[in-house]
Amino acid sequence: MPVERGRIPELPLMPRARSVARHLHRSYPVGHQQFSRALAGVELELTISTPDHFSEDVRVNLVTTINADGAYEWLEVPFVRVDESTFACRITPGRPGLYTFRAQFSLDGWLTKLRDQVPDAWVLVDPPQIDDMRLYTMLPTVSGTVQDWTADLRRIKAMGFNAIHLLPITSLDESESPYSAHDLFDIDHSYVASDVNRDRLSQLEEFIEEAKALEMRLCFDLVLNHVGVTSNIARRAPDWIVPDESSPDGFKRARFWSDKGWQIWEDIVLINYEHPSDKIRAQIWDYMTHYALFWAKYADYTHGFVRFDNLHSSDGAYQHSLTQSLRNTYPNLGIIAEYFTDDDTLLNSVPVWGLNLLLATPWNHKFVPQLREYLRYIHRISEQIRYFMPITSHDSGSPAQEFGSIESTVPRYVAAALLGTGATGITQGVEWGDPLKTNFIGRHPKREQPDEAIFEGFIRTVNQILTDHTTFRRGNNCHFVDNDHHAIIAAFRKDSKTENGGYLVICNFDTVCEHLFEADLEPFLGDMDAVTCRDLLTGEEWSFPSARVRFVLQPCVAKVLVF
Repeated sequence: MPVERGRIPELPLMPRARSVARHLHRSYPVGHQQFSRALAGVELELTISTPDHFSEDVRVNLVTTINADGAYEWLEVPFVRVDESTFACRITPGRPGLYTFRAQFSLDGWLTKLRDQVPDAWVLVDPPQIDDMRLYTMLPTVSGTVQDWTADLRRIKAMGFNAIHLLPITSLDESESPYSAHDLFDIDHSYVASDVNRDRLSQLEEFIEEAKALEMRLCFDLVLNHVGVTSNIARRAPDWIVPDESSPDGFKRARFWSDKGWQIWEDIVLINYEHPSDKIRAQIWDYMTHYALFWAKYADYTHGFVRFDNLHSSDGAYQHSLTQSLRNTYPNLGIIAEYFTDDDTLLNSVPVWGLNLLLATPWNHKFVPQLREYLRYIHRISEQIRYFMPITSHDSGSPAQEFGSIESTVPRYVAAALLGTGATGITQGVEWGDPLKTNFIGRHPKREQPDEAIFEGFIRTVNQILTDHTTFRRGNNCHFVDNDHHAIIAAFRKDSKTENGGYLVICNFDTVCEHLFEADLEPFLGDMDAVTCRDLLTGEEWSFPSARVRFVLQPCVAKVLVF
């Protein structure tokens, strides 16, 4: 039989598409990896311009899924001609999600439509609570009952926090770690009053109602990778656990990396999201998704958040399925993730999974040069990735342990809150100047609060600055003016609302020595005969004969100067 020849397809005649201008500049990035960010309810402005000029007959529309009725519907929104070289379009996203858009042109009154000759653009629209999030991490195992938590809400709000992160409150397994759950759908008996005739979740719901009444958003911690070694899942459905023949009970333990190499958590076993049985794998995925939705419902009720613990160790296929379920059920829910991976992975997964904030780790950068570079990175990537940057975390040491003294709390919190991109917070204990981190593992008596919270007033002031001045909640606007000083970080943050104005944030991280700081601010303030400024932390005012400023900074001092 002779060889059969393959079909040669017809090559269509496709003349080059006519361009409306030789060079086009778009105010937005295009392509999946260069997605942009926006906030639901906040106007998004897009521009298209040319260094030459557009002819009078050019018309431009935005073709987009933003605000469309269905997932596969498109809207057309007109661009308005600003001048002979620029078109602008303003659109206010109505709900969070991942959307796409492109420009569409016409030269003949829309008889013919010309598609923009670049890939479609993508935008991740965040829920509004992502902006200006000030998060207080509460440690339930040392904080008494939910009635005590409720009583503490007003104190936490008075410090300027608008959200509370609860470490996992599910019932504790043998090790009594919040991250080793026994029952994923109930809270631990130590968190409720035994003499109250209401079940555990009913008592928790009273706390949730009070938080909502005070406009305090709640963040529930979701632990999806593992459960306790004697948990309900391990006992009732042992086939749901990753097997390990070398382990006495046949269960594979979770691991973590430290300076000593890989270490094993003996109290937690891994959930088998890649189970070879389609039926059992579907059961696991369904059960764990119900767990996430169960706690997300409480979070969404307070316009709050969920937090993915250890996301970088999670099963990617399941994570994609879960985030879709969360977004479909609670579209206005905020998602925070502990997610440490490379930039390419972030840029590919963050928009698809709808991750609103990732945990930043400034405590890992103890020396000024490294912290400065980390802040540069936070701003450089802020067009696509947004970070939540607390001073320390519940897993880290206290500020005194991490940075050498209790007083280091001042420059470190100013840096975390006012040199980042807006989302910040503390862990319970920072306000009291605790010299050591709180041990959150184990059922402990309620910790007695000191009569005086050393840093409470300071924290309140910083949080108020963050609330009142939106410049600190923008990315890519942090211009370092410290000449790479070994102990001082100083940056000017330009105020977009004024031509010659802004903020100078100066932090002396030295715990022992004072340092002289000088900087020429003429590039930001212009050529001025005299400048005046006020410290937003203390209210002090200064005048200088020119835009060159000079300060002697005491150890562990910060200034937030408005010009």
